[in-house]
Amino acid sequence: MLSLGTSGVYFAVSDGYRSNHGSAVHSFCHALPGKWHLMSVMLSAASCLDWAAKLTGMADVPALIAAAQQADDNAGAVWFYRTFPASGRLITTRKRKVFFGLTHQHGPAELARAVLEGVGYALADGMDVVHDCGLTPSSITLIGGGARSSYWRQMLSDISGLQLDYRTGGDVGPALGAARLAQIALNRDKPLPQLLPQLSLEQQHRPDAKNHARYAERRDVFRKIYRQLLPLMS
Repeated sequence: MLSLGTSGVYFAVSDGYRSNHGSAVHSFCHALPGKWHLMSVMLSAASCLDWAAKLTGMADVPALIAAAQQADDNAGAVWFYRTFPASGRLITTRKRKVFFGLTHQHGPAELARAVLEGVGYALADGMDVVHDCGLTPSSITLIGGGARSSYWRQMLSDISGLQLDYRTGGDVGPALGAARLAQIALNRDKPLPQLLPQLSLEQQHRPDAKNHARYAERRDVFRKIYRQLLPLMS
């Protein structure tokens, strides 16, 4: 599961304990018996979109995403870095953000797209370190308010190279999950499949091979720039 809320969380369930502490992967007991879960977490994800909307004078996040879709492909790449140092390793109220590569060709639309891409690159890195634990889910469901945008959902699929599913109620997934746990607690004699029916699939996003190859090159540059900026911004 990939949650696109104020923070960004990639959550995967396993039958046993796994770890990757060197890459800041969290390993916890699951609320369900006999299960564990892994998480990679970034403290600012969809919240970056709210910030960018205000920065660029957009009315709201939907307006920001609409502008991103009109960005000039010939304007050259702009890189957005949401926080220094890497979120999950330090909690701070003074998060520093960076746009790198700005020219006179760039405007609000290009900045909007850079924010969506920059958050996407960071999320994809978090997904990769969870998979490095030897755990690759058979399906990944998108939840949270940021998941309302089909444009961003497809971009995330193209960046990660993974199939991403959006299901009915996905935009309120965290609250729904809490309600389901309460339902389990109140109905301990009922089998879990009866209490946890699969939500209806609204849209399935498969990575476009051409876009994924382009994003793979950009992710490599994204990491190189990050490593150079980190000593200056920490």
